[in-house]
Amino acid sequence: MSHSSTGKTPRAVPADFPLTLLEDVEAIGEDPSAILTRLRLPFTIDDLRRGGVRLVSDEHFMAIYRTCITVLSDHANRERDLPPMSKDEVDMLCYCVINCETLEEVIRRAVRFCAMLGGRASELSLEIRDDDAIFHMDTLRLPYSTSGLLADLTGLSFYHRLFSWLIGEAIPISGYAVTYEHRGNTETLLRLFHHPILYQQPGNHFRFPASCLAKPVVRNYQRLVELLRLFPFDLMRDPSGEFRFAEALEQLINTQLARGEPIPTVAQLASVFNISSATFRRRLADEAVSLRDIKERCRRQLANELLAPGSNLKIAEIAARLGFGDARAFRRAFIHWQGRPPDAYRMELAQQPPAPPKGARA
Repeated sequence: MSHSSTGKTPRAVPADFPLTLLEDVEAIGEDPSAILTRLRLPFTIDDLRRGGVRLVSDEHFMAIYRTCITVLSDHANRERDLPPMSKDEVDMLCYCVINCETLEEVIRRAVRFCAMLGGRASELSLEIRDDDAIFHMDTLRLPYSTSGLLADLTGLSFYHRLFSWLIGEAIPISGYAVTYEHRGNTETLLRLFHHPILYQQPGNHFRFPASCLAKPVVRNYQRLVELLRLFPFDLMRDPSGEFRFAEALEQLINTQLARGEPIPTVAQLASVFNISSATFRRRLADEAVSLRDIKERCRRQLANELLAPGSNLKIAEIAARLGFGDARAFRRAFIHWQGRPPDAYRMELAQQPPAPPKGARA
């Protein structure tokens, strides 16, 4: 099933979004016309200012945003002689947190990762006050810097959206708190970042329910690779909106089986998501998927891996690893999946020639 497009994904944004960014770049001495020319876009800064262009495609906006925010961030860093954090380092942070089990573990690992960069990233921290969790993102940029404001808002939005994507649901916040002075254009910033901006605060942060910290990470490495092709410059998209409950369950069950642990019961799985068993079943029904099908798919996939050449596990051991009562039950299931017994399947795999190295000619 393709997840490349949904009805909720806008195909264009109002022209005042890119115009605001380009004028901010112009205010620090950069040439917005040169940026549009370099990006080979079919309009000019004058077209945007005169209203000749009312809408800008999603792709064009992301290209402008990526370029402008990089220029603004670099300028904000130069104002205080701070080293920049590269896109590769941002991606590496994401790769470092994808295998975490809970949101709290994600945040604490991100804190450690940024601390290792020696000043090339913001100083992150997590504070828990009663029922609230506060994610802090402290920087040393100047409080009146337009460049710093947009760079830090992008940073806060990046973490908020990444955390939401990892747990598969939007994390509720009241807004982004920043140290900067109010800069006007409230409506544009609200439409761009989707949350109110709270100015002249003690530090950059956002507050969310502490109960979210226990939420499980439901994404996997392959989905992260797909996400990072556009993220974090795709502000007009909602990455958490692509979440499927069945996908999260499959990831959790695969993790349990890989660890040699039994598949959780319905009640145990429901408790992971802080929902009732009835709600658990209803959410699966909404996606027209059964828990039995998910469990069978996970077992079949792991069975194929455990029967591959190089595995010394006996059939009875594989059956126990997959949660079957005995080897006979596993054999019946495997014949249903593959049309032949696991012993025959293993023998076929052993007789196949090894695959050629990647890049080798046939």
